[in-house]
Amino acid sequence: MLKLTPQQVVQVAQLSDQTLRHWRRVLPPLAGLNGYTPCFAPGDALALLVVRHLVKVMGISVGALASASTGLFDLCRNTSWPHLSDRSLLIQVELGAVNILTRAPDLEEPAILVPMRPFAEQLQAAWASSFPPIDQLPLQFPAPVVSRPARMAGA
Repeated sequence: MLKLTPQQVVQVAQLSDQTLRHWRRVLPPLAGLNGYTPCFAPGDALALLVVRHLVKVMGISVGALASASTGLFDLCRNTSWPHLSDRSLLIQVELGAVNILTRAPDLEEPAILVPMRPFAEQLQAAWASSFPPIDQLPLQFPAPVVSRPARMAGA
């Protein structure tokens, strides 16, 4: 499975190193991801884009999102991006719940509706720009396997 380094996640999710360090302490799904080696799943980058938007644009504190972050990261890690990009997430901060919406919600508590398409497209664009253009990729051919006939093997 593909893993990203903290520096790659910082770049893709448009975060500062200090922000990622702080969020690793505050958000339970990021708590065990330490060091400089590849340890982040691509779904983590998607979840971080959502958290970044909720914190920077909507003004919700990252601490308030801590209880809902487990559900958010689980969904982003375990659901394909094409499936998520056609859906919206319902984040109920007070309940610490995150659900994929398949129909209009019947709510009794305040909630945040997050359409996932912009985040999936943003991540896909960042992902595509991190690779060299296709015409500059080296061609890699597998090593040929040549078997010798049985009667020539002893010769």
